[in-house]
Amino acid sequence: MAFLLDNRFGFGLACALAAAAGVMGVVYLGGGATPPAVAAAPAASASPWDGLVGPGRLAASAASAAGSTAPAPGEQPLAGADGRLLADRNLHRLFDAYLNTGQPREQALRAYLKSRLNPQALFQAEGLAAAYLRYLRMEAALRAQQRLAPIDPAGLSAAQVEQMLAWQQQRAQLRERMLGMPVAQAWFGTADEDCRTAFADWRTMRAPAGSDDVDSNELRARRLHGAVLEQSRNERAQSCAGQLMAGLAADGPAS
Repeated sequence: MAFLLDNRFGFGLACALAAAAGVMGVVYLGGGATPPAVAAAPAASASPWDGLVGPGRLAASAASAAGSTAPAPGEQPLAGADGRLLADRNLHRLFDAYLNTGQPREQALRAYLKSRLNPQALFQAEGLAAAYLRYLRMEAALRAQQRLAPIDPAGLSAAQVEQMLAWQQQRAQLRERMLGMPVAQAWFGTADEDCRTAFADWRTMRAPAGSDDVDSNELRARRLHGAVLEQSRNERAQSCAGQLMAGLAADGPAS
């Protein structure tokens, strides 16, 4: 009987000691010691247009979408319902109002964007604004190097049209390199394409009937419309040339 009691006492003591050790272990792991540091989330990419989705849209995380600020009455949205920054022509006009001036107002633009965008979209917008300001300064330096002949109201010359096309191509390449193809297309693509077409039509109009540039459709258009077609093409080409010349004369942003 004494042996049984001794064994029971020893068994109970062992159980008590085990329970106490368990409690101490829980205290140690749960609150008595600092838990191991959780691995940090991957840092956000430094590129403001990582994850570009389609022309004119910059990706933002779904988690940050809930923080976007709805536009006030009369304001155009800067982000879609999914929180993605819209790099559309509205954003381009906004950036121009703050940056494409003699004295760019970067801080004022940042404050406005901060009031309108969620953190991730704000990061992307700030990156794009910085790239756009660099582009404007580079474009201003290139404009200063251009020496285009003044436009004669009586009509353009072949040399002038070639100069215009060369400048337009140089500027388009700069935009694509500094802003990215989707943003460059969303902001400038339509106007650039319209002028390329206008200059191409002007050259086609001057090509002789037997040249490779003149097909059956062109010959038919000449027969049907004649002088009216020529006048329309001249006016369109002169309008584009005027726009390009005005851009060359514009004041760029301060360095």
